Amino acid sequence: MTDLTVVQVPLDRLDELEPLWRALYEHHMALTPHLRDRRCPYEQAWEAHRQTRTEWLASEPDSFVLAVQDGECYLGYAHVRVRPGARFAVSWSASDPLAELSILAVLPEARGKGIGSALLDAVEARLRELRIDDMKIDVVTTNTDAMRLYERRGAVPLLTNLVQRVGAAPLG
Repeated sequence: MTDLTVVQVPLDRLDELEPLWRALYEHHMALTPHLRDRRCPYEQAWEAHRQTRTEWLASEPDSFVLAVQDGECYLGYAHVRVRPGARFAVSWSASDPLAELSILAVLPEARGKGIGSALLDAVEARLRELRIDDMKIDVVTTNTDAMRLYERRGAVPLLTNLVQRVGAAPLG
C-alpha cells in the first residue's frame, strides 16, 4: 500500500464499492449474533443500501462519498449525508445543516493501517469547507473498535437505540 489517495466517488461508480460494503455487512453480522433472527439476506440489504445512498446523493447536493484508493483498488470508503439538522435532537444544539456519517467501511485486510483515519480526516476537511460543525455517527453497539476510533477523534455518546419485538417476553 504505497500509492494511497483519497478520492470522491461519483454517483455512477458507487457499485464499485460493493465489495467494501459486503465486508462491512459481514462484519456487522459477526458482531450481532443476538440479532441473527433479524438478518436480511445480503442481496436484499445491498440493494436497499444502494438505492438509499443513490437517492441521498441525488437529492442532497452536499452529500458525498470519499474512498481511499491503492492504485485502482478501493480499500475503504465513507458516505456522508448532509441533511437538515433543525430537528435532530431538540434538547441539544446541533449544526444546521448536519452531517451524518452513514457508512465507514474498510476492507478487513486494510484495517488497522490508518485507512479509517485518513477517510475521517478527509471527511472533516470537506465538512469544514461546507461550514458544518457537527457530524452524527451511528455505530453498531458491539463494534467497540469503531467506537474507540470515533471517541479518539472527539466523538461523544449521545443516544442509544434499542430494538424490541413487540409482545416479546421480558428477560428474567
